[in-house]
Amino acid sequence: MRELSDEGTIRGPFILVTGDLISNMDMRAAMETHQANKEKDKDAIMTCIFKKVMPGHPTRGLEDDVVVTLNPDTNRLLRFRNANSKRFDYDLELFNSHDVMDFRYDLMNTYIMICEAHVPARFTDHFDIQDMDSFIKGIIVDEEMCNESIYIHILEHSYAARVSNLRTYASVSHDIINRWTYPVVPDNNSPPEDQYIYRRRGVYLPNSVRPYKAVIHQNTIVGSETTIDRNTHIVDCVIGRKCEIGVNVKITNSYIWDEVTIKNDCVIDSAVLCSGATVKQGTTVSAGCILSYDTVVGPNTVLKLGTRVTVAGPRHMRNDSECSNDSEDTRCSDPDNVSETDVLGADHWGVIYRSDEDTGDSSDDGDDLERAEFNRKWYVRHPDCSEFDEISDSSDSTPVPSDPEPDSDVGFYGEVCDSFKAGYAIQKDIDNVLIEVNASKHAYNISVADQLMHSTRALLELCPEIKEFPKYVQYFGPMFIKLAKDRDSQMVILDEIETWALEKSRIPDTQKILHILYNEDVLDESNILEWSDSADNDIQSSIAKFIVWLKEAEEESSESD
Repeated sequence: MRELSDEGTIRGPFILVTGDLISNMDMRAAMETHQANKEKDKDAIMTCIFKKVMPGHPTRGLEDDVVVTLNPDTNRLLRFRNANSKRFDYDLELFNSHDVMDFRYDLMNTYIMICEAHVPARFTDHFDIQDMDSFIKGIIVDEEMCNESIYIHILEHSYAARVSNLRTYASVSHDIINRWTYPVVPDNNSPPEDQYIYRRRGVYLPNSVRPYKAVIHQNTIVGSETTIDRNTHIVDCVIGRKCEIGVNVKITNSYIWDEVTIKNDCVIDSAVLCSGATVKQGTTVSAGCILSYDTVVGPNTVLKLGTRVTVAGPRHMRNDSECSNDSEDTRCSDPDNVSETDVLGADHWGVIYRSDEDTGDSSDDGDDLERAEFNRKWYVRHPDCSEFDEISDSSDSTPVPSDPEPDSDVGFYGEVCDSFKAGYAIQKDIDNVLIEVNASKHAYNISVADQLMHSTRALLELCPEIKEFPKYVQYFGPMFIKLAKDRDSQMVILDEIETWALEKSRIPDTQKILHILYNEDVLDESNILEWSDSADNDIQSSIAKFIVWLKEAEEESSESD
């Protein structure tokens, strides 16, 4: 702010936000409020945006736990106190000057501020101001600055929250996946090479990720070029780019950053794995664990609740013999006389991080609030997915999440089924059926990919027997040809056919379905061949003859050309 003041580049009102903010608010109402306040009070210097958030909400960190005192008639900010204080002192002059005051404990500062041009100059005039909190308190309390005033604007419905610690990081990530921040959602804000497709149950997958042999249950986003092997279960997770996840892995409520490797038979529960971390085979990472950049744990070990592993600083070069029990470095030594190899595994890389509070060396000069926030239980457990004990390892039992499908998906699918059934019964013009489906798509705000996925499922479910399928495709084929003109659209159809066949135990019918769709020009041979390389093993076996026939036909076509 002082640099802005020195440069003198700001000459009118401006919006100031922190870099860790996620919001979908429309600023026009707040700007109008600020302008109205300025017209009524020439000393109005700032309008702060507060969001109505009840105490205890996971997006409300300890630093945001404040008691706000304001004039209910004008929303002028009178006092701004942290609620973690054991007592509150209010001067009598405050009560003498205001007949009515509201004391609000349900407001969170979003740190979105509409400022007048001379706000940076106030930082230059008062060198004891270190941050915006001290600036706000100085304006409303300090006698030298009390000639100016601050007002607030309260958000009721829009979303605004900061990612200022692990607890808010987990909460905001969950809100984004559940689309509380719309239109700031992954499928609207990803680069073309990583374009996400929003699927049912809050699952976001890019085109480059096709986890046929894994089960992604709900509320999960997976980054591009990530590979997920068979019999792996993932629920309520954020998984970054270029990760490698092995066989029989179970991950719940966790945040896996880029280029993380998780070997076979691991369990990750409510943990953060930073970029480059490796979890070796048979390792369990328990709730609250944090693996920092490039750390390695395992194999065949169980990390205790809240274990934090780091390679930061020179300690990561030490071995267990150097970290002797009488070492002066309490962050390297273990208070229980247990070596880090016993805790982190034989192939570990990194050391256990212990704060001063953990080792009993806390200092009065430390930031108690920051320490309390760091050691706070940051992760948000969801009752439907807190444990994987209910997931059976048997091949004949597939877990079904208890969360219902979103109403938009259920409603749209129902209307597609009705349109298909009624249209086929009277052989209505297929273009009119397509008009009905498109109208339902817009009514339920369904993506093009989901429209095609639900339409494919409706076609498969509508046909009573496989021998009747050619008749249905002859009728509905022209509509699907219009909807699926490119590779990505046809991959959606192929994916849904595979999902349906596996769910309904109709794997033997897959070859005939593909053959009919190919003959009716709904699917191109190149897309079928590409899809088959990654299909489920049982599906591949059932369509093997058809694939061989397609390849031979392609070769003959190439030779003739």
